[in-house]
Amino acid sequence: MHLLKIILFVIGITFCLFGYLILFKKQYSLINDFKVRKKAGSQKDTDAIRVGQVELILGVGFLVLFVLLMIFT
Repeated sequence: MHLLKIILFVIGITFCLFGYLILFKKQYSLINDFKVRKKAGSQKDTDAIRVGQVELILGVGFLVLFVLLMIFT
């Protein structure tokens, strides 16, 4: 059970960090080939913002699960 808590915490922090960097700091280079696809016209900044939001929400979800496991186990 301790291993699950550690894994949830690390994944949650990682997703939150990447989501924050993409969404608020506009570091689109963290998304694979985003600049190339943006130049080609197949992706826009809104796609990168959506990726950042999804990663941030997943990170918060994993951290909530971690907190719930800490409380109830």
